[in-house]
Amino acid sequence: MIINNKELSLNDAINFSNQEELLLKRRDNNLLLSDYQISVLSKNNIDYKKFSNVRELVFEIENSLDDYYDPELDLVSSQLAEYIYYNETKK
Repeated sequence: MIINNKELSLNDAINFSNQEELLLKRRDNNLLLSDYQISVLSKNNIDYKKFSNVRELVFEIENSLDDYYDPELDLVSSQLAEYIYYNETKK
């Protein structure tokens, strides 16, 4: 496959995507979070370990976004809200 005039193999594309960082992993407090989400939370001084559920974490993120807007933190908030909708909302 050629991207930006550069030959790119499937393995190169997979390695470039760094999917390991995006995989949800069960954390010590039983929350499912990716390494990327944790790094964004850490950059914004939000300790995910002190929350017992995702809803509390999203509430804290939204409070933080009210004080200072960070696009990455907003993305994490959206990802977690989507997780809540698809996994915890009774349909």
